[in-house]
Amino acid sequence: MLVAVVAMVMAGCKETPYINNPGVNNEGIPDTVTVLYPDTDGIEISVDSAIAICMALPEGGTTSEIYKLRGMVVGNSTHPYEIPAKRDINFSISDNECASNISCYYTKNLNNRRFQNGKEVPLTGSRLTVVGVLTKYVSSSGNITPELKDGFIISIDSMVSESFKGCPEPKEGELNVNQAIQLLENIENKATSTETYKIRGVVVTRDLPTPSDLQQYGNLTFSISSDGGSYATCYRLKHKNGKFTAYNQLELGDTVVVQAKIQNFNGICEPTQGNVIESSNPNF
Repeated sequence: MLVAVVAMVMAGCKETPYINNPGVNNEGIPDTVTVLYPDTDGIEISVDSAIAICMALPEGGTTSEIYKLRGMVVGNSTHPYEIPAKRDINFSISDNECASNISCYYTKNLNNRRFQNGKEVPLTGSRLTVVGVLTKYVSSSGNITPELKDGFIISIDSMVSESFKGCPEPKEGELNVNQAIQLLENIENKATSTETYKIRGVVVTRDLPTPSDLQQYGNLTFSISSDGGSYATCYRLKHKNGKFTAYNQLELGDTVVVQAKIQNFNGICEPTQGNVIESSNPNF
């Protein structure tokens, strides 16, 4: 069904740079790709309205119509590390951070194409528009999940959280995130730098560990950016005093300085084996 939609609307395409540098896809399309902005690609409704439609369906029921939803990514069940082994992604979107969410299941990238690398995966807090059919999924245990499935992303407004308001320039002896990413050119895949670096950036997404994990390990995984596009994923970093003790010690939009080694994880810059040594968060 979606293939037919693509065929109908190709006349409405225009060229635009893809945010965050996707590389080259299977058809050899470079960083500038054709992005669809058609008028006939689905019925445009809010996420809350889509959830209501899903809940009114019979168990396992699917709409015959295609819907277009614009929302904020509030959770990713597909990690960037899983790409390209996993080529379709699963994530959840809502109208805002406090609203109910819908699961976008088996979703393809722009132009209904497969995801090629981890940098294409939208981060928590990003804004995008996706099309697909709506369904009411009921698990064997009876849990109901409203879903938009078998769809694809038609535009990405922001690859990072709207909380990104710019990042202060790094101080002497520090790097910004883009400078840290450039270091990957000299680090082999799955290898880690011998040197430790100080990197200044703004928190644009974070994984929330369970309370027991936070109490036991005291580390947090989050992503930082210095330009609102490119990002580095800080993996299980500790607090400067040894352990994080509460979630609110690090929030979206905080400016932080991390001191860590850098790992090249399938082309993703991953500061690891280190600590957060400075933060704008008063609870830090």
